[in-house]
Amino acid sequence: MKLAHVGLMIVFSATAATTGWGEVQSESRERFVCTFGASQRFIDIYRLASHGPRGGCRVDYTKNGVTKQVWSANGDYAYCVKKAVGLVTKLSTGNFSCKPQTIDQAGVGGS
Repeated sequence: MKLAHVGLMIVFSATAATTGWGEVQSESRERFVCTFGASQRFIDIYRLASHGPRGGCRVDYTKNGVTKQVWSANGDYAYCVKKAVGLVTKLSTGNFSCKPQTIDQAGVGGS
């Protein structure tokens, strides 16, 4: 999926993980890595397979090593993508350089 207004590509990867809701489920994750000098931020978009055909989702934001869930939706994955892209855009206009990161099947990142 090409995000024309920020010029970034979202990379999909299937993983099984424990969600903040306390259950293990199949999901996919897209990650953006934003850097400015030594500062690094992560925006993770999760598509939750157990939330129906349109997929539930959540967006996690990691800043200064602390991860917080900032948005979630049941059955509206597009909502999470829109919110995450908005955050990427905001960081980009604040001098951060944001790029998608490939996530392998084990959930370990690479570029």
